Amino acid sequence: MRYRLLIGHRPVDTTQRTPRPQTIGTLLLAAVLTLLIPLPPVNAQSQAQISAEPVRIVAIFSQTGIAATHNEPLIPMVQLAVEEINRAGGVLGRPIQLILLDNQSTPIGARLAAEKAIRLKATAVVGAHWSSHSLAMAPVLQAASIPMISPGSTNPDVTRIGNFIFRACFVDSFQGVAMATFATQDLKARTAVVVQNIDEAYSVMLAEFFKKAFIDSGGRVLLEEGYRGKAIDFSRIIKKIQREPPDVVYLPGYTRDSGLFIKQAIQLKLKSTFLGGDAWDEIEQIAGDAINGSFQSAPWHPQAPFPRSIYLQNLFRRKFMRDIDNVSAPLAFDAVMLLVDAMKRADSLQGEDIRLALSQTVNYQGATGIFSFDDYGDPRNKDVIIIQFRKGRRLFHKTIRP
Repeated sequence: MRYRLLIGHRPVDTTQRTPRPQTIGTLLLAAVLTLLIPLPPVNAQSQAQISAEPVRIVAIFSQTGIAATHNEPLIPMVQLAVEEINRAGGVLGRPIQLILLDNQSTPIGARLAAEKAIRLKATAVVGAHWSSHSLAMAPVLQAASIPMISPGSTNPDVTRIGNFIFRACFVDSFQGVAMATFATQDLKARTAVVVQNIDEAYSVMLAEFFKKAFIDSGGRVLLEEGYRGKAIDFSRIIKKIQREPPDVVYLPGYTRDSGLFIKQAIQLKLKSTFLGGDAWDEIEQIAGDAINGSFQSAPWHPQAPFPRSIYLQNLFRRKFMRDIDNVSAPLAFDAVMLLVDAMKRADSLQGEDIRLALSQTVNYQGATGIFSFDDYGDPRNKDVIIIQFRKGRRLFHKTIRP
């Protein structure tokens, strides 16, 4: 094999010459001198990427139990966000390690998962989704000074627990008011019945906000009813409602219970319009055609006018070869991105530094809207999307802004 050594601009064929003795000596001297000259340092960034410990983000969601179906769509969104961040070089030169923990759909399970996150030395926590689970987790993580951001816990009390607790969604105090205002002004409703899941803090709180706002808007609440979270037969409540059918029935429950209620109500010929909150994810899979004509408040819709929404939809479609079909799931993507944005601005992975930077977030462009946090860790002026169900489809109806 022949090698060509370039000296200046003239190629020299090293296979055609035998070095003279003085040339060999010169080469040996050069080699010794080379060993004595310190080598330039390895590129600091490359070395950091080789040896850096990963940044641990723990995601706590319901992977088993009654809330699993409702939580499951958020997990791919968290994974997608982490993949994108790592593809872009990670955060502060370090890759993100995502750890998924199951809260088993119970407040006790959520608290135990939060304690495990501390033992795992989590830098930050994403979750939980249900308010009752976040209310159990938040005191544990607050005491450990670990920033926590919930994608979808709308109960106002969640972020009141401490200054390390944030959320990516709107709060029930506005969501309930928005739907009550929509009912009285857009639907011209004058009477309502409120039916709540008494086992879930989310449902109880949202029902209360709707009821007060509906009455303040000149409406009349004819009846308030409650059911247990695992209920499957709602005929007793529905028959009570039929005695004096209201214009609207407000059902601030979750997908399974609200879907079963509506399906049974339509079978029993109840003619009222059904209204729900942001937990009606994929409710059409339970209620079937009975959901047509109903409305829900939601944090996101593919047609919502949010700048980064199209980016996320394209990213999701390339990864999973399908469209986003869950209106709450994009909140999980934004939750991860907000945490990482705070880490970068803080130029630190210390809990207190991340918390401070997160609290100072202003006009961050997310897939579910523009984020600026108030003193409680709640997004300011987060839009509520009103969705209408028609012919088996979720249609963008309007946006309500605080």
